[in-house]
Amino acid sequence: MDSSWKQKIGNSEAGFFHHAFLIEGDSVYTRTALRDFIETEMQIPHIGNPDFSEQEFVSFGIDDGRALKEMQSRRAFAEGGKKIFIIIANTFTIESQNSLLKIFEEPTVDTHFFILVPSAKFFLPTLLSRVVTVYAKDDDLKESFGEAIDFLKQSYSERLAFIQKITKDEKDAGRSEKLIQDLTCFYAQKSKAEKRTAEETRTLELLLRYWRYTHGNAPSFKMMLEHLALVTPH
Repeated sequence: MDSSWKQKIGNSEAGFFHHAFLIEGDSVYTRTALRDFIETEMQIPHIGNPDFSEQEFVSFGIDDGRALKEMQSRRAFAEGGKKIFIIIANTFTIESQNSLLKIFEEPTVDTHFFILVPSAKFFLPTLLSRVVTVYAKDDDLKESFGEAIDFLKQSYSERLAFIQKITKDEKDAGRSEKLIQDLTCFYAQKSKAEKRTAEETRTLELLLRYWRYTHGNAPSFKMMLEHLALVTPH
């Protein structure tokens, strides 16, 4: 499909075109770009929003499908609000695909699903017929890395001073989280190059680990960022 993946999802005026999307591509890029797009274009925040769910699986199974069916059937916490479900997985079992098919055939009002996968080839044709499939290209997903580029150019002392500034106020937790995400996306892009250093590979592995920690309970952004400031190469 030639048109932009973002144009397929919608905009603030038109709203979502569909209730279920399957986005094929590298989830390191797609999850961040999609999350930012939903917040910017659709005015739906992901931080502190009980109607926004993002889950990651190695393989999405039948029990996961049943749990999703139960979650999506509940009313939104916000009056007239939209429920957003982002499901990230490398594979989906046949049984779980059949459970998703039942959900998508009779979707709950104002409920929208985004399935992020490396490839759509292993999905059942019946399920694909119920979703809008979007093929995310690298050019579509190379968003600005925000403060990450400036962060990498700074000296170690400048990085630590910057971290002290953005972690001083707990209200800036979203800024700290986004910095970790932008750094992860930056190094993931670098890791696609034919030649990459062992140091860059180790940095990406550390960033991916810290990115997962950001979704835990009360993550220590200051501790993670201070470590990254000292070990991330210039």
